[in-house]
Amino acid sequence: MARLSSPQSNSRVRSFPVIVSGALERLGGRVTMARKLRGLTQEELAHLADVSTSTVRSLEDGAGGVAVGNLFKVLQALGLLGQVEKLLDPRDDPETLAYAERNLK
Repeated sequence: MARLSSPQSNSRVRSFPVIVSGALERLGGRVTMARKLRGLTQEELAHLADVSTSTVRSLEDGAGGVAVGNLFKVLQALGLLGQVEKLLDPRDDPETLAYAERNLK
């Protein structure tokens, strides 16, 4: 007798808001472009980054389940890890600027 899975048994499968899914897809496209501009296959990039080929494929496909550490390893292999430093830079955060203004008065 086949066992039917309940919705709760797939609790590891999570959906993302449309805006997040779009950002993941755009990031994946950028990783793909960076890889191709460097003349690398997915397999070669995976080897350089010390991740699996399926991780590179998932990242390029915009999958949401790729670990941040693996993303950073891929970016390092592409020579792009330095761009991560720009993410969440307090100098670009309007809340940081508002906080500074409130506390300097």
